[in-house]
Amino acid sequence: MAFTYPDAAFIGTLLSMLFTGVYVTVFGLYTKIIRVRKGPLMVLDYGLIFLFILSMVTVVLDTTQQFYTLMRPEGTVAWTAKVNATASVLGAILDFTSQAILIYRCWNVWGRKLWVIIAPAFLAFASLGVALAVTIDLASVPDSYLQIGKSWWVPVGVTTFSLSLAVNTLVSALMISRIWYVYSQTKSAVETSGSRLSWVASVLLESTVILFVAQLIYLVLYRIEHPAFSLVAMPVTILYGLNCTAIMVRVGMNQSYESMAAASTAHSTIQFNSNKPGMSLPASQFSRGTTHVSETGSEKGYAAHQYSQTASAV
Repeated sequence: MAFTYPDAAFIGTLLSMLFTGVYVTVFGLYTKIIRVRKGPLMVLDYGLIFLFILSMVTVVLDTTQQFYTLMRPEGTVAWTAKVNATASVLGAILDFTSQAILIYRCWNVWGRKLWVIIAPAFLAFASLGVALAVTIDLASVPDSYLQIGKSWWVPVGVTTFSLSLAVNTLVSALMISRIWYVYSQTKSAVETSGSRLSWVASVLLESTVILFVAQLIYLVLYRIEHPAFSLVAMPVTILYGLNCTAIMVRVGMNQSYESMAAASTAHSTIQFNSNKPGMSLPASQFSRGTTHVSETGSEKGYAAHQYSQTASAV
């Protein structure tokens, strides 16, 4: 029995509910971190709140559309097409907003170097423009949610998803290279398997690799016009906001790679001083020794110092 659009739409709706539950939980953790911080909201805070609200509205619209499409198909075609077009536009804005947040964070962890954001930002704006050109036109075809109504939708849609994927590819590559550099410069001689797993988790989550894989699957299914495209469309859309929020929750809980780098450098400094035979340093001398290590060991100290500043900025 062939896998049909109604099958994919039904399973996709169930998956979107699961992803929404996870997103609500993660966002709840983020709001708790904001309350504990007791400071004014920053740019990223507003961005993440906007992402959450927009995601919930999109979920409601998409679920409503799927319900009427599957359970009440007669007499609702024109109305459902408008809802589908609106949800698609919101999805494009969600994608762009998440890219902007990820690019902003990448810019911060790279020391706010302008060259880091030029290419990703250009591709993000291009992706948004092309996406809106397709999604707004969806409303002109009554049953656009059931078929590819116009021949140019697929190639232009593929271009949209490819540009979005290119943004995440660049951001992922930049973040992975930065995480690897910090890890190689600050790793401790007494590193444990647990600490290595924490670094692996940082690569998987903070470098947006998971989002990259999800978008790649999304693109392939859309390109071959497989019904399963409607299965992954909404979960991937929710993942835009979920991924960004999860990263900032990790940062807020001091579990990000910046925090691990600072802790590893501090541990290495303590080991360096305590391992000297027959020597017990007074507190004042130990403090001077710590300062000397972090100033002269630029390869190790630079990363921890910079990222402790970055964490407060991000």
